[in-house]
Amino acid sequence: MMVTTVVGSYPTGIKVQTEEDVKKAIEIAVADQEKAGVSIISDGQVRTDMVGIFAMNMPGYRKEGNRYKVVGRIEVPDKPATVNDYLFTKKLAKAKVKGIITGPTTMAKTSQVEKSSPYKSNTDPELIYDIAYAQAAEARALAQAGADIIQIDEPFFSVDADLEVGIKAVNIITKNIETPAMHVCGDIRPIFKKLLETNMAILDHEFAKSKNLEAMDKGLIEAHGKIIGYGCIDTTSNTIETVDQAEKTIRAGIEKIGKKNMWIDPDCGMRMRTRDAAYQKLANMVEAVRRIG
Repeated sequence: MMVTTVVGSYPTGIKVQTEEDVKKAIEIAVADQEKAGVSIISDGQVRTDMVGIFAMNMPGYRKEGNRYKVVGRIEVPDKPATVNDYLFTKKLAKAKVKGIITGPTTMAKTSQVEKSSPYKSNTDPELIYDIAYAQAAEARALAQAGADIIQIDEPFFSVDADLEVGIKAVNIITKNIETPAMHVCGDIRPIFKKLLETNMAILDHEFAKSKNLEAMDKGLIEAHGKIIGYGCIDTTSNTIETVDQAEKTIRAGIEKIGKKNMWIDPDCGMRMRTRDAAYQKLANMVEAVRRIG
């Protein structure tokens, strides 16, 4: 059976304000993912948003309102941001647990750069590389905690990013990862060949509603030794795909990518969905994979 996984975030219905809330939310995320039959799970990314969890741990960042501001040089934090949540998840779970890190380009482009910092703008390569070195330390800590699969989230790679800088930055992080994966959502057709140049073992993209399948080439994927994380579940809606619909989407991918070259997951994180919808979407996805065998 093909590997099934998630992109990251999961809706738990818990308003997280305390460490006890975090634990309760992780317990729900783990229980739902395992009940659905997912083979590689996450901690649900329940603590806060994908930028804030790292930015608020890095020297050089400050939060004002809903904005993350770079006010000084970004430095390697004294302690990792996600290892405690990873270890708690690992303790609860029977399934394999992956670590998840937000990529340097995405962190930079969602930040506001202040004049007090040494950076020219939020696209300054120096800023992106400094964030990469900070996130490389996070990856090392996750690996030491037992995470052999660590995913780097770079949604902004598909939104007019400097890929020369961006790829160099994520490759700084992958040096510390046994099985590095990268999630890039959006339209990756213009950049897919460039993404094949990264040091990733797994490239994860959305296919449920996009035209990204047009960019897939089995021979090219195999020549670069990549696995494609194949998003087959729409995460923009609470409408639940039937098992038949999920199976049809997966089989379309098998035709162009090859079954052995695919891991199966939703298109993106599920934070914005209801808990009931998120669970049933995952359960139907796993059942579709079981049917295919």
